Amino acid sequence: MTELSKRQDVPPELEETVDQLSSTLRMVEDPKTPLPDRHALAKSVGQLTVALRLIEDPKTSPKERQALLLVVRPLTTSLQIIGKTPPSQRAAYTACARQLTGALRLIEDPKTTAQHREALLLVVRPLNSSLKIITKTPPSQRAAYTESVQSLTLALRLIEDPKTSPEHRRELGEAVQPLTRTLQGIEDPKTPPERRRDLTESVRPQSDELADRTREILGSPSPG
Repeated sequence: MTELSKRQDVPPELEETVDQLSSTLRMVEDPKTPLPDRHALAKSVGQLTVALRLIEDPKTSPKERQALLLVVRPLTTSLQIIGKTPPSQRAAYTACARQLTGALRLIEDPKTTAQHREALLLVVRPLNSSLKIITKTPPSQRAAYTESVQSLTLALRLIEDPKTSPEHRRELGEAVQPLTRTLQGIEDPKTPPERRRDLTESVRPQSDELADRTREILGSPSPG
């Protein structure tokens, strides 16, 4: 990690992540950071370091590199939010970082099937959108988006679980689509203000629906 942070030739798309690794390490070393958070953040730093090396490795295919970047970006953003959030309010974002770290590990693993990888990315994409929106939203107005992060984190945890069947992963991929479209619309600078307000009001109910569906699947026996 020290070697990465000292390099002058870091690709522009990775500079933010390399900078964040140093900031996160300071949180890990800070005795004021709760011990469970320190463990989770340390794992995130380790997994991101592996990912950065893979992204830069010429042997990594363009498709694999893009998949890695799709997870590296929201994990970096979640760590940024954690660093700016009081310890008492970090729980949702720390849980999110933990699941994104697990997703990154699976994306890096050559044994992960293409279907499993795509199921992960279907949830990572809206998580990325939600986290980016949060960074632009005042803390007092983040409640609905924090709820979307919690719902998507729960779905990601289930998709990561090796016991989850391919059928249930497919169902979760479908279940996240309404929230995905809503978050994309909010992010889009071309969205008219009135439409953005309507979409913003949809975030909480759609997050609740996703959480309910995820819990239903958690309680369901595996097909077959």
